[in-house]
Amino acid sequence: MIKTITKEVLIIGSCYLIFALAKNLTDPSPVLKAVTNGWLVLKLESALALNWEAFIQQVISKISMGMLVAITYFYVVGMWLGLIATALLTFLKYRTIYIDIRRTFVISMILGAIIFAVFPLAPPRFMPGLGMTDTVTMLGLDPAPNSDSAISYNRFAAMPSLHYAWALLIMTAMFRIGGIWLKIFGFAYQALMFIAIIATANHYVLDALAGVILLVIAININRWLKLYINHLNLYKNSAQIYFRNFHSRLRTQINNKRLYDIPDQLLSNLREQGGFTDQYYHNRLTSHRAAGINSYRQMEFRPESTSLSFILN
Repeated sequence: MIKTITKEVLIIGSCYLIFALAKNLTDPSPVLKAVTNGWLVLKLESALALNWEAFIQQVISKISMGMLVAITYFYVVGMWLGLIATALLTFLKYRTIYIDIRRTFVISMILGAIIFAVFPLAPPRFMPGLGMTDTVTMLGLDPAPNSDSAISYNRFAAMPSLHYAWALLIMTAMFRIGGIWLKIFGFAYQALMFIAIIATANHYVLDALAGVILLVIAININRWLKLYINHLNLYKNSAQIYFRNFHSRLRTQINNKRLYDIPDQLLSNLREQGGFTDQYYHNRLTSHRAAGINSYRQMEFRPESTSLSFILN
């Protein structure tokens, strides 16, 4: 369990490091480019009648300033609390869902880091003349002005909105787990996050739509990777079974092999050590010599010669 948790922390931490360093892949201070892209997004929203940012913030502030403050805190802290709670719940009880959520989270983070590096975008709170209040800085929750760290968050990473993309990811996890209350919580969570990213002047409406598209792409990439990994595991298991059976058959053939063509006496002599084997060959040599001497003696003893000498005498 500890090894698995350490592995998960290292994977997510490494991906977040890449994500945090993405702003240094291009211009370290892309203010002009980010503001220019901001005006392009505002023009596109005006053409699509989606420029609701100032209206949503004004409605929330008129209802209650306390509600605006609560939404600002929810924007800053709620995302991480939701992600951690979802990760713990799925890791402990629904490991398959956790793996899918973790892969999708990592893929969306990598894709987001690439987009942030290529397309820096100033959020509405940094756009001059838009008439929106920077509630994050107003409450002292923006660490960027007091931080020169290379891994501090990117202030010009407005599109896509990972806050909303990950809120939708949490909602999909709740729907996969099941249960009416979890589904209601997931839906309410993503709806409140949508209001929070707009009311705090941190994202445009198009940023939320871009977050939806990003999450859909990440989910499909995860499905492709899952299918690819399943095929690889299938081939791996088939190869392991084949080599295991081959090794078993080979050992069986070796254990069952009998050497019928070798005499048992020779096998027993070969198993002996030291002089017994030499003695065996020495005895064989001695017997051959004895047989030769006897044959020589038989050749010298000729009865007919003896009888002839007796007659002659």
